[in-house]
Amino acid sequence: METPTGYGFFVPPQPRTPRGVDRWQRAAYHLGLLRWAASLLPDGERARADAELDASAVASTATVYDPPPALFRSCDEGLLPLFREAAGVRSCDRLLARTALDWDAWAAAHAREPFTSEQARALIARHDCPDDLTAALLVPFDLKVANRLGARFAAVPGSAVHWDGRRQWNRPRRDPVVPFRELPDRVRQLLLPHVSDLRTTLQRHLLTPDGAREVVAATHRLDRLVAAVDTAAPRHHTRVLAFWEAFGAGLREALGEDRRAWRAAAAAGRAARHEGSPGEFVEGLGAYDPAADLDLRVLAQAPPRVLADLVAALDDDALERSAARCVGPDGVRTGDVLLRHALARLERAGAAPRPPFARWAHVVRGRRGPEAAVAAWLFGQDPYRDDYLLGLARTRQDLRRALAARLPAREPTGGLAGELRAAGDAVEAQLVLDAWSAREGTAAEATPWALLVAAHAARPLPEPVLWVLASRPGFPPELGEALLGDPDALAAQGPDAARLVLARLSDPASARTWAYYSAARGLIHTVRSAGVLDDAEVLAAARPASTALLYGRDQAPAVRDEDTWRTSCAELLTGVARRFGPGFWEQLAGRLPHFEGSLAELVALPRGHVPAGWGPLRRGVEEAGGADDDHPVHGQLERFEERLRAAVVHLRPDAEDPAALGFPDRETALRWLDAETAGLLDAARVASVLRPSFAIELPRLLDRYLVSVSDRTDELAELAELAARTATRTGDRHGEAVAQGALGVALVHLRRYEEAVTANERARALMRETGDHDREGRTGRNLGAALRRLGRYTEAAEAYVRAREAFRAAAVPAREAVVTRDLARTLADLGRKEDAAAALREAIALFDGGGRRSDAAAARRELDGLTGPGGPSRPTRPTPGGR
Repeated sequence: METPTGYGFFVPPQPRTPRGVDRWQRAAYHLGLLRWAASLLPDGERARADAELDASAVASTATVYDPPPALFRSCDEGLLPLFREAAGVRSCDRLLARTALDWDAWAAAHAREPFTSEQARALIARHDCPDDLTAALLVPFDLKVANRLGARFAAVPGSAVHWDGRRQWNRPRRDPVVPFRELPDRVRQLLLPHVSDLRTTLQRHLLTPDGAREVVAATHRLDRLVAAVDTAAPRHHTRVLAFWEAFGAGLREALGEDRRAWRAAAAAGRAARHEGSPGEFVEGLGAYDPAADLDLRVLAQAPPRVLADLVAALDDDALERSAARCVGPDGVRTGDVLLRHALARLERAGAAPRPPFARWAHVVRGRRGPEAAVAAWLFGQDPYRDDYLLGLARTRQDLRRALAARLPAREPTGGLAGELRAAGDAVEAQLVLDAWSAREGTAAEATPWALLVAAHAARPLPEPVLWVLASRPGFPPELGEALLGDPDALAAQGPDAARLVLARLSDPASARTWAYYSAARGLIHTVRSAGVLDDAEVLAAARPASTALLYGRDQAPAVRDEDTWRTSCAELLTGVARRFGPGFWEQLAGRLPHFEGSLAELVALPRGHVPAGWGPLRRGVEEAGGADDDHPVHGQLERFEERLRAAVVHLRPDAEDPAALGFPDRETALRWLDAETAGLLDAARVASVLRPSFAIELPRLLDRYLVSVSDRTDELAELAELAARTATRTGDRHGEAVAQGALGVALVHLRRYEEAVTANERARALMRETGDHDREGRTGRNLGAALRRLGRYTEAAEAYVRAREAFRAAAVPAREAVVTRDLARTLADLGRKEDAAAALREAIALFDGGGRRSDAAAARRELDGLTGPGGPSRPTRPTPGGR
């Protein structure tokens, strides 16, 4: 039984490899990564890449995976009437649950007859509801419909799920979390006038960093907005900070540096209890109460001089009470983002460090750690926190440098290695290195790496010293081996440390598991976030290459639109693909599953491949008069010929098993031909110099494709002329005959009949000379078609007679029957009805003998029309002969 890989493919089960991953599953998975990479390219390059990937060996063994129909119930025509008849929003929710909707049809239905409030609430709560329909459902504005937008924050992909509130453990099982998209501007503008009446979840969602000021300006219930941010979860910290910064900007514009007004505005609970607008809050400030506690959240928004003066006037207990508003209702400090913001503003305002500030910094030391400037400002206020900072400074170079800058400089006393060993922590090691650089009179980048590597080999240097060295340019891998246990911290130290970590992602000992790939993507994100390497350098260092592609493919939509990673990948792949020429993406599909190098190394032009397209390559070959036997153009030409022969087989109806030659179906073969024959004439000119036999045969191989499929008959004419010249130069009489015949076919289709007659007469003479009676007959039929177009019916009849004799000599009765029918039509055009009827009877007998009943029936109808009253009314349209 076939099993889904989860990446868009069904792959036949195969024996498992020692690594525990199915070989074909891995290949199909990497093919999906390449398809993502191809989607980044310009239109022309993307078509070529898709064609080559479809023609690759992996694509021929993996078929597209479609989810089973049981996963979703399709939106049938009967759902909409049932939905309109449903009573109540919960009934509408149940109808839409787990249902895939045709949103265009539902939007059209709403435009014809607007949905009721209950129906609109069920539709607008869905995560997949389009932006245009969301805006349409909000007009005219209905508060219940608008508040239902908040249901999109629930972890359900469909409509809202109503829980049984009697027991928490009776709640239905939730579906996987679906991230909530940002509200479009049109929806925001519809909601802003009613922001004070919206539910708190929706109010918080309107508080984006760019839109917080207009939300604060639009509200007429400041207390409700403050309550919305007070009850926010930690994941909403950016929205909480956006509100207070927007509110503080309005206060700074209104109050300026009036200390009394700021003290009144910062009175504890005043903003949280105000039931009016922010403008009314400023107008009603009045006098301040000297005994009232202050709210640090409001106080931190004051101008620097006002903030420093007001804080200096408070004692330690008053300062602690001012931070009480940053304590959540559960008694735990949840407002660490506000404390972090307040400390940063206090440090920039020049306030003197105090013990309460150190305690606040100790509270907010959480995930990302303190800001380096704030940490250095508060260093020495709390011994326990100082120990924490010294430990954190091991891996954070910004903090280490900030602390070292506030400590007195050291005087070097001995050798560098000895002094580094004597350093007690990373900050002391940083001071030693700074002192050594000052003593030697060299830049900080000039580090004696050879001396340090030798000292480390003799006796390992302390780990804090290695972390300090890791941030310096030229950091050698010999010193970084001991730090690989914490790759995330090491990757952010400096360019050379980041390259060391990215190069170790391809360690063969690592199992290719999801945890491995997740960690690898996290390291790439760490390097890019730290800014130690640009995108091109990361693509050149991250190994294996599949990790770099996976990192870009799995980026969140909000990040993907603004990030430069996709652009960097597209530039790298597009440039190399254009220089590589045909077969580039097929090579990647074959190499990527087992390639351990970086993406830049993967796409680098390997030995044996041509570093240019057919155009520049043709000029080089023609100027040099050829190419050496070991020149890579021979390999490219050989691959092009092999794939071309496999593709044109699909255009022949008599092919037994075309899929066995490399292309799974006709559509895939045609896409490859469309992409790879863009420089066909240049490729033919290269072949005429290096492989004349292939150049001579090209018109015969591609005549059906160029004429019947792609409508590029003019190219076939140029190709045939080149083939004829090549055959004449090399003395290939039969090849010249084939080329002249292809030229005759092209000229007939181009309506250049006089030239077609000359080419076909030349081809027929050469075919007779070489004894190829089959092609002589086909060329004779083409000649007859050209002569009939010119109205030279007598000569056309003679050409058909000679073609019939050639087919008879070649023992091809099917073609003899066709040309005999053409002869009958020409004789009818000449008014020789009896001879035409005799020829038709002969053609009917040949058709019947070959089992071609439909052709025989058509010929009988022609015979009836010919022998009936009046005969044929006008000359029949000649058909060009076979190729």
